[in-house]
Amino acid sequence: MMKFRISIAISIAAGMVFPQFAAAVSPTSQEMEETRRFAAIQFQGVLEAEGEVLFDSGPFFSFLYGGTASAEFLGSWDLKRASRPLDEKRTEHTLTYTDPETGLVIRCVGIEYREFPAVEWVLYFKNTGLKDTPILENIQALDATFRNLKNILTVHHAQGTDAAPSDFSSQTDAVAPGAELKLFSHGKRGGKRGGGPSIESLPFFNVELSGRGFLFGLGWTGPWAAGIRQAGDAGSFQVQAGMEETHLLLHPGEEIRSPRILVLFWQGDRLRAHNLWRRLLLSYYSPQPGGKPFTGLIADGNWGSWMNAERHIQEINFWAENDLPMECYWVDAGWTDMSLGWEAHQSHQVPNPELFPHGIRPLADAAHQRGMKFLLWMVPESVHPAVGIGKEHPEWLGQPFGHADYSGMVFYGLDHGDPQVNQYMIEHFSKIVSDYGVDIFRQDGGNLWPEDTDPSRIGMSQIRYIQGFYEFWDGLLKNHPHLLIDNCAEGGRKIDLEAIRRSIVLWRSDYQAAMTFDPVVNQGYNRGLLPWIP
Repeated sequence: MMKFRISIAISIAAGMVFPQFAAAVSPTSQEMEETRRFAAIQFQGVLEAEGEVLFDSGPFFSFLYGGTASAEFLGSWDLKRASRPLDEKRTEHTLTYTDPETGLVIRCVGIEYREFPAVEWVLYFKNTGLKDTPILENIQALDATFRNLKNILTVHHAQGTDAAPSDFSSQTDAVAPGAELKLFSHGKRGGKRGGGPSIESLPFFNVELSGRGFLFGLGWTGPWAAGIRQAGDAGSFQVQAGMEETHLLLHPGEEIRSPRILVLFWQGDRLRAHNLWRRLLLSYYSPQPGGKPFTGLIADGNWGSWMNAERHIQEINFWAENDLPMECYWVDAGWTDMSLGWEAHQSHQVPNPELFPHGIRPLADAAHQRGMKFLLWMVPESVHPAVGIGKEHPEWLGQPFGHADYSGMVFYGLDHGDPQVNQYMIEHFSKIVSDYGVDIFRQDGGNLWPEDTDPSRIGMSQIRYIQGFYEFWDGLLKNHPHLLIDNCAEGGRKIDLEAIRRSIVLWRSDYQAAMTFDPVVNQGYNRGLLPWIP
């Protein structure tokens, strides 16, 4: 009965189609021209452009520096522009602003896509001076004004995940003249630390005007906030987006980055625009293990506990013995010793000898012999003083976290922002992948960065941690080019442009942890996510 229920769920998930998101589309010449005009004006400094200009030509990002708005002084800073082709389909543009007084250098590195009506950019702030900079605060990686509204502005977006049947549900809000719509995701735990990009809201939104619009996405695997504000005369609207909170100075030689911003210009039908967006993400923001696009997996998911090695191998053999298709064997939580509690269980990577007397490798070998990939669950950032990395390096434990979802439990986190710790993690988990025969690295857990204790460095721990987090995943993928990362993140709580570029999301919501696997709810998740990610 269990196998029958699983196979039925697979057939429903594979067979149901949303026609509005299935059509192949190509950009129009008008959409490409509008994108080219934006890149020419904003990155190359072309002051005169043919056709209707739908945006202000000033800087499309903002911040406060020493208490003064960037719009008041950026024009007086030295500005250099550079462009170079990345390949036949992309051009990289760089704006470099230099403050002659403090030595702060701001680089805006953008990419103009030649086959999609889209532009992206990231900001980098570096102190090249000999002393600390003034305070940088309220950094908005996106701060742009668009014109020609004709009094109609509708914002389409999606709810994030809170382990509920309504996760990822579609949302639509009209923004009246003089009004503002605020979107955000923080989901913080343990005071001022933690949080993810897809808890309250997904970090994507589509601003629809009359017959045209702009689709925006953020790449930042932490808390963010955005605002869409319409002018009182309905002649323009402003979009701002960035980290939730920044108030920090930079020491000499320090450099930080902003969230990544992606915007797609579209005209005509909104659902067609989402298909363009999905094609763009499939081409440039999706994993390609072994250099090939990821096309999906049929997976047999099992808890690590409740079944010993012999029973797992019987499960693996079941599919071939019954001539049934299966592409991945999935071992989730419970494969390590649980006698010291959940915190210790998730904080080390030693198989429970009572269940797996010969380790985990025999399961991977059995899966590979049957032509399946092998997936293994772990929580890399979590450490416990009694086991694993936490026992070997107690100096890395840092501050404890209370966990809102698990009453009474206390967690310690490894800090990706510490280069020594991060390099150790890359080497340690790369060895786990090799030794255990892992094809799909299933990463659970939330963000666990240290608390900012210096009022002049608010946001720095998060920035360092998230920059290091990307280096951790990039290190694993460099060491194992065929590896897939399954971004569990407590059930879909780390979905953003940077995360989906490096990972897949097999487990959309922890609502499924109740093991009901309601096909209607699961299809609801599919429907909610489809406009935004492939």
